[in-house]
Amino acid sequence: MGRVVLIIGGVIGCIVVVLGVLFLILVVTQPDANQSDEIVGFGIFTGIGLVIAAPCLFFAYRLTPQGVQGMRFGSANLPPTAADAETRYLQWFTWCQQAIGGDAVGLHAATMAALKAPDNPTAAASAEASRQAGRIGASGPMPPPPNAAKIKTLARIGASTLGLLEPSERVLVSFLGTNRSAGSVAARAAFGVVGAAIAASQSGAVFITVTDRRVIALIAGAYGGLAKNVAMIESRSTISAKFPKGVFGMRPFNIRGLGGASVSATVSKPWRPEAAMAIELLAPSAMTQIGVIR
Repeated sequence: MGRVVLIIGGVIGCIVVVLGVLFLILVVTQPDANQSDEIVGFGIFTGIGLVIAAPCLFFAYRLTPQGVQGMRFGSANLPPTAADAETRYLQWFTWCQQAIGGDAVGLHAATMAALKAPDNPTAAASAEASRQAGRIGASGPMPPPPNAAKIKTLARIGASTLGLLEPSERVLVSFLGTNRSAGSVAARAAFGVVGAAIAASQSGAVFITVTDRRVIALIAGAYGGLAKNVAMIESRSTISAKFPKGVFGMRPFNIRGLGGASVSATVSKPWRPEAAMAIELLAPSAMTQIGVIR
């Protein structure tokens, strides 16, 4: 989706450039009393087209599928088969939903357990579902099943995270946030709509996963695809986290590691239960809280 938006922007920019050049040629070859003003005006018009076309086409090329351009994943060091994990995630999520049931958090944890245990995935998924049963029972009425869009996003998060998990490490909760890093905000401010589209296509999403050991935060494009960069991987005991109420209903999720690394993301309403659970898991008293899967 992001590449399509950039291509459309590049095409529009190229059209503006072509029209600007044609009008410039027309003004030069057919001078009149306003020639100098027209040259300046159409020159600015052409420049605007270049400002739109150049970055859009550049980043559209950078987003060309790996098989076409030979791109590699970024510092996340994801294996070449990571894209296959997204398909396998969806298959196992469907199995867990039908055979085990549960809410989005429990189904995600069970699916990740199945993917990490290729020798006996059904037993691994069932065992994780049993661990989640206490939390689900303590949470009150069962929430509605996740919609297709949320399941697809969970598949992106799960496939991106799978290769980074340690042996026997258990995924507890994952969620999506919108990147609020200084670089992302600066790109939007500097280049307006075009800058926002480019920044979002490259690093607009944050995938945050809390396991029984660590916090894993990955950076991905907002419009699809797996994560390309690692923002943070740290032990839960070294993380401080905040999830305050924001302005106009926008809630920022902030985590900071012992070494100074930090991640900031805006969490939309569909993902706030997961973000709230992550805050509970990262609280100093999490080890003694009832109903929290450690």
